[in-house]
Amino acid sequence: MYIDDGPGEIGSGLKCLPGYACIWEGLIVVGSPIPEHRYDNYGSYNFVNEYGNHVVYNKQTGGARVLLCLGCNGTNCTVTIHPGHAAHGSLTPYNSIKLVP
Repeated sequence: MYIDDGPGEIGSGLKCLPGYACIWEGLIVVGSPIPEHRYDNYGSYNFVNEYGNHVVYNKQTGGARVLLCLGCNGTNCTVTIHPGHAAHGSLTPYNSIKLVP
């Protein structure tokens, strides 16, 4: 998983609002497509059939982080995405995402 600390215009417009974490299929987001998933509340969310390359963008505010976790229900988290950063890579090994303050 590659962490991009300057993802540019990912999630511009109303597709990924401030305060959200968003996921798009593919390694690169071109234009302003609608995210595959959007999360706006702290907590853990299990993935269902998420395989292959994706972009996970943390557009949360106030220092909130996004964690990618190998286990279900936000356990064994191995990737941290800080606000304004994006992760590019395969979601295949991950089973959940966790939003934390």
